[in-house]
Amino acid sequence: MSKRKRAASGKSTTGQEETPAAGAGVPEDAAMEDVAKDDMVHVSADLLADSPDVFAAQPSEAAAAVAPAPAEDQPLEAVSEPAQDETPVAMLTEPTSPAPPAPAEAPPAFVPAPAPASPPVPPPARRTPGGTTLALGVVLVVVGIFALAVVVSGVDLTQYGWPLFVIIPGLTLLVVGFVGGGAGASIPGGLVTMLGLVLAYQSSSGDWPSWAFTWPLVAPFGVGLGMYLQALRDRDTMALRRGRTLMLIGFLISIIGFVFFESILGISGMDYGLFGKAALPLLLIVIGIVLLARNARRSRKA
Repeated sequence: MSKRKRAASGKSTTGQEETPAAGAGVPEDAAMEDVAKDDMVHVSADLLADSPDVFAAQPSEAAAAVAPAPAEDQPLEAVSEPAQDETPVAMLTEPTSPAPPAPAEAPPAFVPAPAPASPPVPPPARRTPGGTTLALGVVLVVVGIFALAVVVSGVDLTQYGWPLFVIIPGLTLLVVGFVGGGAGASIPGGLVTMLGLVLAYQSSSGDWPSWAFTWPLVAPFGVGLGMYLQALRDRDTMALRRGRTLMLIGFLISIIGFVFFESILGISGMDYGLFGKAALPLLLIVIGIVLLARNARRSRKA
């Protein structure tokens, strides 16, 4: 409700009683003017003395008015303005979201230990195609040449020299196998060679009962001899080891048989002299050396 209406209703702003009505002898216009004057605020000059001059010129306008205008022939100087912050308002007002936490480092994957390097596998023995036929052909040629030489020279080999017809083919097979015939020629060559040597001993000495302890020299000793010689050519360490093992086994079996059949039983009735008497101590020494060598090898590997 406006002041004029409130005044028209007869109520003062101070909460006093109602003013006289218009019919009480006071003109209506005069009463309204008096009420409006009472409601109006009177501003004196003293109140306006300390108030700011709202109509005064702005500082920039005043400085422009005071500053002299540049001469026409004088170049204008560049007015350096303070660099404004180019940061977007949105970046200043909006709260920055926290950086996502760095992902936890995954535990290192299990890396298996490298497997120990396996020993180099020796190359397999080379086999020449048709090696058996080649060896057989060479043996026949060599034996034929030897027989022709015996016939031409007139040498009698019927009593003691006939084992040569066994030894020469064996040696020929060994040579053929070593040159390139492979194990198919060298192993039979070792076996035949040792057979010829045993026959030569028995033929010259008449000790035929010695077959009881000399057969291990043919096999496995002869087989190991052929394998060992072939391994030397092929540089096969596994075959070398097997050849040595077979030769050692054949030699030990032969010595044990000699001690049992000759030193103890004496089946041939021949006097072998010092070798026959020392056969048993020699056998014990050889067996002891073999055991010590195996123990040393195992300790070195461990």
